[in-house]
Amino acid sequence: MNMAEILNKLSFMFQVRHILNDRKKLRKVIDPELSRSSYTLESIAMFANLASRCIRIQSSERPSMAECVKELQTIIYTNSKPMGMGMGMMTFKLV
Repeated sequence: MNMAEILNKLSFMFQVRHILNDRKKLRKVIDPELSRSSYTLESIAMFANLASRCIRIQSSERPSMAECVKELQTIIYTNSKPMGMGMGMMTFKLV
């Protein structure tokens, strides 16, 4: 991988991280076809937090696949609480 490709990937990661850490911007990347009752903002924030950690530059700072699975299960559970009863699974569309 050459230096230009590395810089391009780093730039993309910083842009994505900026979106994932800002709730207002995060709302803009949620698939507009999803019913608002099919997810909770809490579950979206949890998913964004996990995604943000998964794209960290240092591999030692990224969660393991087992940790990701466990967190995703927690997110699905959080999303299926009475306030978010809709579909139990979430779909995200990053643009």
